[in-house]
Amino acid sequence: MEAQPSPNLARTTIFGTAWTYASYYSGKLLIFISTVILARLLLKEDFGIAGYALVLIGFLEMLSDLGVGPALIYHKDEPEAADTAFWLGLGVSVFLFGVTWVIAPLAGQFFNDDRAIAVTRVLALTFPISALGNIHDMLLQKGLAFGRKFVPDFAKASSKGVVSIVLAVMGFGAWSLIIGQITGRLFGVLAYWRTLTWRPSFRFSPRLARSLLTYGTSIVAVNTLGMVLLNADYLFIGRFLGPAALGVYTLAFRVPELVVMQFCHVIATVIFPLYARMKDDPEALSRGFLATTRYVTMLTIPLGLGLALVAEPFVLTLFTNKWAEAIPVTRAISIYTVMLSLAYNAGDVYKAQGRPGILTQLSLLRAMVLLPALWWAVTGPGTIEAVGWTQAVIAFVAGLVNLVVAGRLLHTSFRQILEALQPALVGSTIMALAVLATLAVSQSLPPVAQLILTILVGALSYAGTLWWLQRQVLEDTVRTLRGALVRS
Repeated sequence: MEAQPSPNLARTTIFGTAWTYASYYSGKLLIFISTVILARLLLKEDFGIAGYALVLIGFLEMLSDLGVGPALIYHKDEPEAADTAFWLGLGVSVFLFGVTWVIAPLAGQFFNDDRAIAVTRVLALTFPISALGNIHDMLLQKGLAFGRKFVPDFAKASSKGVVSIVLAVMGFGAWSLIIGQITGRLFGVLAYWRTLTWRPSFRFSPRLARSLLTYGTSIVAVNTLGMVLLNADYLFIGRFLGPAALGVYTLAFRVPELVVMQFCHVIATVIFPLYARMKDDPEALSRGFLATTRYVTMLTIPLGLGLALVAEPFVLTLFTNKWAEAIPVTRAISIYTVMLSLAYNAGDVYKAQGRPGILTQLSLLRAMVLLPALWWAVTGPGTIEAVGWTQAVIAFVAGLVNLVVAGRLLHTSFRQILEALQPALVGSTIMALAVLATLAVSQSLPPVAQLILTILVGALSYAGTLWWLQRQVLEDTVRTLRGALVRS
């Protein structure tokens, strides 16, 4: 019998996801529009040069608060916990900014491009800026106040896009992307301070600091490995294939990441505090895991697969022929994001049960396979397409392993997990056949017309398949939504 989500889990997840999704995607819509505009204004190298700094800062950002933010969510409420976490995170971030400034020349040596030095140093300002708002964010998440996160998240995303466009028009090149990032962080922090009345006091508990760091350092290890897995491809491409190739790869990565991975991140933001509250109820945690897997993949699999199928008309319509090199990479990265989405919320299960070490071990195992594979992709075939498909294959294998491990931890059979995935797999298979047929008969149409037609056919065929073959799943989903709305 298929597990159903509990009413409280369903209600909180739905509304938490809705608010978080709205805050992410209202701003991300502007980011998407800005990406389309920036792709027409900037050179491929501009995206690559900014990519140098973004990937390096992304790695170091995992150390910016030593994991005290997630630790604060997991930790029991104590009067001085938030204050201790705030000052601890701020101190580490200021120190990390100074270290980054000193070692930035190493970035120029690694990428064989001195332009990486200045952009890395300036972008490092995001460390102390973000630290001023991290604890506000964590407190809202811990209190499941996702609706109140709307304004800060929107302010952060929208200001970044608007500022980047204005500076690109003024001819700032790669700097428009860097300054846009810093501006977005600053506006986000200001909005958090306006949204949440909590203010840090000058209190610091060494005992609580040790407790937060004990849990937090495990999260840092997991997140650092995760960042290696997510950004090693950028490092290899920037090092061996140059800024133009990195620029194309960066652009090709943006849309699948926005459509699929950001949705997974939204779910994880909502579900981790909920899982943490169910850590002492294994049966409820298992039901929640299966329900979340089912509902998440019902969106991520068709979205990612559909984007892979329509990559050519999509890229040509939005980014023009100038970015035609991004078409095969977009296909590969779209499949890669689908593979990652299959077991994305398994990591939150490990963390909620206080066992992030499992995720660390799995991430380390994946890294041991991925890094040499990526090195082969950039030095053997030597193309960004090879890098993308390498990522996809390894993500598929890693996803299966992750599902098996999560199933054993939750005493859930792999058959139950497959049943949770079944609606998305069946519907997406029929959708793919319909989209491929439509692409074949519409080759003579302009890219924009072909894109609109295939999107319509794909959406209708997927919805129709679910209604025809998986009607019970849709009815369960409607009942869950209706129940959550009534209880609100």
